Amino acid sequence: MATHPIKYEFKANKYFKTTIHYSLQPTHTKPPLLTEKINISESRNFAKSKPLFWCKERGRNKWITPILTGLFKTQKENVYWGCRGRFQHLIIFVFNKNREHLTVYYYKNYFTRNLQPLIKNL
Repeated sequence: MATHPIKYEFKANKYFKTTIHYSLQPTHTKPPLLTEKINISESRNFAKSKPLFWCKERGRNKWITPILTGLFKTQKENVYWGCRGRFQHLIIFVFNKNREHLTVYYYKNYFTRNLQPLIKNL
């Protein structure tokens, strides 16, 4: 079974037509594995992998390239998965209904495509 995920809470602070910017909520004592600001944007279907959304991280004063991960749908509504590295770290994204709040579960050094047990425990 997976190690316990690191949980991050983000709140939307800027809305655009196809993009939402989120800021990390100050509830963590350790340095985060994600940046304090992330950008979730709708996919324009240029990638062969066909994610529904893309997640970018914010550096000091600009968005970091390459993109952190694509967000792929799961069987549960408003829950998406992605990974950092080549299937090295699993990241699960859980949006609330109006996408104002985002919870990110970061599984460091763990990846699986069998997401049902993980999603069931969220």
